[in-house]
This record gives sequence, C-alpha cells and structure tokens, in this order.
Amino acid sequence: MANLAQRIAADANGPAAIPRRNGEPVFNEPWESRVFGMAVGLCERGFYDWDEFRERLIAEILLADVRHEDSRYYERFLRVLQRLVVEKRICVDAEIDQRAAAAMVADDEGQ
Repeated sequence: MANLAQRIAADANGPAAIPRRNGEPVFNEPWESRVFGMAVGLCERGFYDWDEFRERLIAEILLADVRHEDSRYYERFLRVLQRLVVEKRICVDAEIDQRAAAAMVADDEGQ
C-alpha cells in the first residue's frame, strides 16, 4: 500500500476529508493525530480497507449533521474507529475504554 496516510491526507474533497488549514491537515489536540494514526496503521496492517472506514465515516458525519450534533470531525472519526475495531474483533469495548482513559491521563500530564 503506497503510503496510505499521504493518500488519505491528499483527499481534500467530500464529507470524509480531514480538516485542513492552508491545505495542510490540522489536528487541534494530540489525541486527534493519534486516532488518525491508529486508523491508518490498522488499515495498513490489513484489518480493514480504507474505503470501508471512509464510507462509515461519511455515514457518521451525515447522521450527526441530521441530528444537529455539536461534535467535531475527530470525535466522529473516533466513534467510527471504535465501532469498527469492535465489529472486526480487533479489541473489545472494555479495552478501548481502558486505553482511552490512559491516553487522557497522558495528555493531562503533558506526555
């Protein structure tokens, strides 16, 4: 797979396109770039196809918009990733919760 992260970052069209500023991908919080990296890494390892992830992300974005949710792009991105890794049996909900809590502690401590 020819540098999937670059291919994804280059896709600037449509509802699944990652946020940009001056043409460059933008991550407002450290966890956003980590979630993006995890999603790309799992795809590169063959756990799922990026088009499957992208289609689910588009559906999540459209649903959130219809519901007038006050959520950001990467919050929606994370929800899709969490559901996908559980459905694909990559990990279980409890493990996701545990890792998310650990990541938040690390962010709060500035690590």
